[in-house]
Amino acid sequence: MIKKLTIDELKPGMEIVRLSSDVWEHLPGLYTEPGAIRSEDQVRRIRKNGFTHAFIEARVPGDLPLEKRLDAALAKHRDTPSPKPRVPFEQEIDAAHDAYEKAQAQAKIIMDDTKMGRQVDYKSSVEVVDEIVNSAIRNPDTLLCLAKLAKYDDYTYSHSINVSAISVVFGEYLGLDHSELNKLGVAGMMHDLGKTAVPERIINKRARLSEKEFEEIKRHPEYSYELLRQQESVPDQVLQAVRDHHEKFNGSGYPRHILREETSPLARIISLADVYDALTSDRSYKDAILPNKALAVMYGMRGQDFDPKEVQSFIKCLGIFPAGSLVKLSTSFYALVYESNPTQPLLPKVKIILDPDLRPIRSVTVDLAAHQAENDEPLEILECTDPSTYRINLKPFLTRRS
Repeated sequence: MIKKLTIDELKPGMEIVRLSSDVWEHLPGLYTEPGAIRSEDQVRRIRKNGFTHAFIEARVPGDLPLEKRLDAALAKHRDTPSPKPRVPFEQEIDAAHDAYEKAQAQAKIIMDDTKMGRQVDYKSSVEVVDEIVNSAIRNPDTLLCLAKLAKYDDYTYSHSINVSAISVVFGEYLGLDHSELNKLGVAGMMHDLGKTAVPERIINKRARLSEKEFEEIKRHPEYSYELLRQQESVPDQVLQAVRDHHEKFNGSGYPRHILREETSPLARIISLADVYDALTSDRSYKDAILPNKALAVMYGMRGQDFDPKEVQSFIKCLGIFPAGSLVKLSTSFYALVYESNPTQPLLPKVKIILDPDLRPIRSVTVDLAAHQAENDEPLEILECTDPSTYRINLKPFLTRRS
């Protein structure tokens, strides 16, 4: 039920409904920015800007809006997350691979459509992301492995899908429902659509950007928002996530320079996934860093870029040695991490694939936590290593497909 209120009646948690863009002509002073009211400061700013009324979504008592439920999920810091039933990695990897490939193709389609001035096929994107969501529910580690090991020529497309997949995996860890995960995944896929409006010479520049060029880059979230806002089928939660994914905990982000309390929870999840994938991916102007080092860097950004509890939960979700990492064991053999262990993050499940001289061997799957419990001789991870240093393609070890 929609209800009209004065600005003085607005309270944090209320949801402003989306209205036709020309409604203000008939109702002067109407505030029409859709989304949740997140703070009293936001209400004061709305009043200061001269708005007098707003339409809100009146809810059934006890029915928390999406934003409130997401905030509650994100605020829940899990010291000992309960293990969930999962489909075995080997059973799920091919389905995850298919979902990832379809999403990759869809990302290219929507980018190309945007460049050509055509509307984004939102319905098809939702259907493609649904397969990502289903795979994350069955076994999230398969997607994390693919996000790190799949190699594509165009960073833009692969980054969009990696952000989508990693966001969905983290959202599933936090307990978001299927509908929320789908919105999160679609927003992740579309978060950089606005970069199609930024000149390629700036996007692909190897040297340091000038101040003017950086200011243009910083406009891409607004470009994405405006591109998608023209389509009525795109939910407000997706629009807000796309617009706000570069906002920061302390208000130093862009484009609106808002604090954590005013940033959509979906955007905050995408921000974590965006930074993690950017740090762990090779770019034209920088080399990737190891996944565990990336998480250490992100932990150092807590209280500034990220909410401290949220970035800690993100690290717990991915694990100290994230799925897809190449690690050196105490035996000097090398292994691929393929399943994290939230209760014992230093002891994930690994697939031993290389001998001490980096020669391929018949793979052996080992649960390091179970091995430690059953043997006097410990088998431990000494360090994360960079497969590109040794020119090793790890993907054939992950899936039966080359």
